[in-house]
Amino acid sequence: MSLVTTMCNAVTGTGLLILLVSGAVQAQATEATPTGAEKAAIAAEATAAGGVTKAVFTTAVVGGEPADFLTEIENTVPEVVFFTVLEGMSGQTVTHRWKYNGAVMATAKLDVKRDVDKVWSTNKMVPEWIGEWDVEVVDSSGQIIGRGSFVFETPL
Repeated sequence: MSLVTTMCNAVTGTGLLILLVSGAVQAQATEATPTGAEKAAIAAEATAAGGVTKAVFTTAVVGGEPADFLTEIENTVPEVVFFTVLEGMSGQTVTHRWKYNGAVMATAKLDVKRDVDKVWSTNKMVPEWIGEWDVEVVDSSGQIIGRGSFVFETPL
């Protein structure tokens, strides 16, 4: 007896092929190309869930946009900004959780006011905090919905 079932993840479009042969189950990931109806369902689910559509580190926000886009930042920079664009999260509160060497160094709670909203937080830096930094975007239920990382380093 052979039974083939295909399931498609509505968010990623990634498929999972399950093959049942003689009572044994095998699973194999496949790339599925969603149909027009599936694409609409994917878009609707992503909008309903809401999330981060852009996350960048910068030295400043000018006119509501990042002044620069950085992944490596010299330890002479006194303050780093984490800029995010959130969609489908109006009325919610998100937290930017700044982490250094796995330890939470700062948190910033940000109210999302519009369906598409730009929010950012800043962290004052100390020259000795050299290494990799991570910032997690956490929704009101405690789920990590986005993240970014940068390296804080001495000038070359």
